[in-house]
Amino acid sequence: MYTPGSILYFTPFHFPNGAPAKNKYFIVLYSNETTTIIATLPTSKDHIPEQVNKKHGCIEMPSIHFNCYYFEANKPITDDGWGFPRETYVYGEQVAEFNKKNFDDNYAVEGVDYDKVGNLSNTEYTQLLECVKKSGRTKRKIRRILGVKI
Repeated sequence: MYTPGSILYFTPFHFPNGAPAKNKYFIVLYSNETTTIIATLPTSKDHIPEQVNKKHGCIEMPSIHFNCYYFEANKPITDDGWGFPRETYVYGEQVAEFNKKNFDDNYAVEGVDYDKVGNLSNTEYTQLLECVKKSGRTKRKIRRILGVKI
């Protein structure tokens, strides 16, 4: 379940900050043996500046401190050719650390609590990870865990 590159779909996802639960995709970026999952909850909310030509992949604009990874709708991104049904975005500031025990307690049964959608292709996973790591908006602790020297 916590293999880096896995895309999970929670039905519903319970937000740690108390926001109302809703169905949500979840991409695992890192997981250690015991306690920690580093992941992102991709969103369909487009915050890309209007003047930017959207192209699948990392969009980096250091001059305005903007970074995101953009997934085109229905573009195959997994080993078995699955793609997000809508345009989807990963923003560095939304990458978070999650407690593995809480996940084990809340999402115990695949097919009931969550579905495994697939695994990002190696290329897609590597590009997403590099994009998140170079984002100045990603928390320092997370960048350090992902292997960025700070």
